[in-house]
Amino acid sequence: MVVGDVRLKEHLGIVTSDTSTVRFNFFLTPLNDRVSVGKNDYVMVDHPVLGEVCPVLAVVKEVSNYEKAEGLSFAEKAVEMVAACEVIGYVDLRESETKVLRELLFPPDTGSKVYLPYSEFLEDIFLRDREGKAFSSAVHLGSREAFVNTKEGGVRRVGFFLDGCDFSRQHFLVSGVAGVGKTHVAAVVVEELANRAAVPVVVLDSYGEYCSVAVRAEGLGGSLKGYPFDFRFSVYSSDAERVRSRLDGLGADVEGGGRFSVKPVPGQLVGSGKKSVCSVGADVAKSIAGGGVTVFDAEGLSFEEKRAFFANSVLSLLESRVKGLVEPFVLVVDDAEVVGGDVLRRVAAEGKKLGVSLCLLTRNPSELGGAVLSQMGMQILGRTTGSWDLECVRNMALEKVSDLPSLAVGEFIVNGVTLRKPTKVLVRDRYSAKTSSQD
Repeated sequence: MVVGDVRLKEHLGIVTSDTSTVRFNFFLTPLNDRVSVGKNDYVMVDHPVLGEVCPVLAVVKEVSNYEKAEGLSFAEKAVEMVAACEVIGYVDLRESETKVLRELLFPPDTGSKVYLPYSEFLEDIFLRDREGKAFSSAVHLGSREAFVNTKEGGVRRVGFFLDGCDFSRQHFLVSGVAGVGKTHVAAVVVEELANRAAVPVVVLDSYGEYCSVAVRAEGLGGSLKGYPFDFRFSVYSSDAERVRSRLDGLGADVEGGGRFSVKPVPGQLVGSGKKSVCSVGADVAKSIAGGGVTVFDAEGLSFEEKRAFFANSVLSLLESRVKGLVEPFVLVVDDAEVVGGDVLRRVAAEGKKLGVSLCLLTRNPSELGGAVLSQMGMQILGRTTGSWDLECVRNMALEKVSDLPSLAVGEFIVNGVTLRKPTKVLVRDRYSAKTSSQD
């Protein structure tokens, strides 16, 4: 990679005298193809010692007016724009295989030119782990706030990706008030894991909202690269005929013996009250294998029936993992409040060792308790307004916690142990069909 592949040729401004290893300011000069930059946009300067082969990446935190009045009459006063930036790190372009964002040890030089990076360069950097290695499978969650120039001359948002491996190594929390799009987020994650990462997924579905996640949506304009929608999809439902009818209406061949399977809930998983723990059975184990998606559908059941169904399912799945009957999988719990606290605490504490990674969806994280929340290595946080809930996620959102009460539908703050800092993300549209309103 050469410098010309990294940034626009025309510079954006000049660094002022007040610089450090973590921040700098620059006088903003409008470009011909872009009037200015704004808050949350990305910029870059040359490394103070190594030069242009090690560009320093920064993000604009604030833009303000600076009045130049010294030695001028009142009529001659001039106003310039000043951008305050936070340094993210620098990248050594001489390294071909790995591109690590390294800590800056010397402040940028006063008078250095500031450039706009290309979107292709940014995504190449952001699709890597902390060691600079490319993600084994990139999970496309959505886009960042910033609009960035492309090499072709266009402008677009920078994509936001997570490493597919993280879903097998960490527990995930998706939280937010009703209606912000939590189920939509989870459906996007399931699409990515099944189509691109071949990771087995099990979904505890309270309202029948995942029964179409294996059916490609109409109107996408040709095949999407990396989304073949060819994975095995099994539904165990309290009302199998309803699910079959719904899938038939979407054109899925449920009766043809192909990749779709809809069956009644196995007997050992239904019924109220505490049951003795048993394995899920060979049929369920087979449906989980090979990167397929298995849905336990509880639409139409009462709260207590759902709780018993989900608790029995989770405990049976854990027992199957202990015995080695089921391969490691990601467990999506769409309505965490339905599952009993004892069951959630056990999975949160033991799941990773057994090869079961949680993705919990909740309206009220405060109700999950510290024992569960403390195990959530990755967090996707939507609009949050309750004082107790805000306090519970404060250390997850960090400096972005003040944004949580005002987030719009589809906007989330994403943070976690493998990320550098909390980031606001606009979640992408689903590529699978929708059959009901999504939360």
